[in-house]
Amino acid sequence: MKSYRQWLYQILENHNYDFISRLVNIALVLLIVSNVLVIIASSEPELNQRFHRYFFTFEIFSLVIFTIEYLLRVWVSIEAGQSRLKYIFTPMAIIDLLAIAPSFLLLFGNDLLILRTLRLVRVFKLSRYSRSMDLLITVSKQEAETIFSAIFVLWIMIVISATGIHLVEGEIQPEEFGSIPRALWWATVTLTTVGYGDVVPITVAGRVLGIVIVITGIGMAALPAGILASGFTSEVNRRREQFKSKVMNRIIDGKISKKDRARLETLRRELGIGHNDAKLMIYEARNEAKMISHIDCPHCGNNIHLHHSIGHVKKKKEARPK
Repeated sequence: MKSYRQWLYQILENHNYDFISRLVNIALVLLIVSNVLVIIASSEPELNQRFHRYFFTFEIFSLVIFTIEYLLRVWVSIEAGQSRLKYIFTPMAIIDLLAIAPSFLLLFGNDLLILRTLRLVRVFKLSRYSRSMDLLITVSKQEAETIFSAIFVLWIMIVISATGIHLVEGEIQPEEFGSIPRALWWATVTLTTVGYGDVVPITVAGRVLGIVIVITGIGMAALPAGILASGFTSEVNRRREQFKSKVMNRIIDGKISKKDRARLETLRRELGIGHNDAKLMIYEARNEAKMISHIDCPHCGNNIHLHHSIGHVKKKKEARPK
């Protein structure tokens, strides 16, 4: 039972474990994408009325598959070194549960629009299979504190802007700027440089304040995006260094065995590194590996690794006995 559970864990969690794991994960991705398309199509009354029977049958089929998947993931989660109860409260397990819960409520007669819409949570299941989503989640976690600080500062600026426009335009336009809460809408769309134009200041002071807020908002609104961009660059560089380090460990005399090459290919997919980048790093690692000399210490006999430029280390000739 334990070996079967381990095998099933690899099938579900290791996308490149074997042919069956790749087939299972491709099938689940296609099922998730198909569900999203069906949910979008069913929101059109005419299409829903015409193909209701097919939509309903597909929903039941998907619900069965996703429920089995969820229960199996809970069952094999112990192979990851954590309790099943702890796994249930992990982000991905919660997404899996939310992907099936609305459908069960719909089957019991709670046909609410919000429940039908909540089935779109299934699109987040793709984050388990998408390297791009995995990279985004990783960067968001790493930069969470910095992004929160930037958003907090942006919120303070919004409140200050709403207060200023309320003082300047409050008496002239009481419906739009008569209170700070009413002015928050204008301050938000202006500071974020969206500018719908549904509410605008009409006094000179109000327009001057609007210009200051717009100029300030250009930098403030771009701050979280800049933090994410910097985080993406750092994470991509870190993954590249990790891949290159693994390549260096696998290289022997400038060559890589077929078995190690297969492992590196699996690692490349897991890290989300492109083929061209991987080839370039392997090429660089091979060149660096050629600059390592292995010599034996004449005193203790231990192997010594010398890093050097090519051709800069020569074996010293032994002195002839007189």
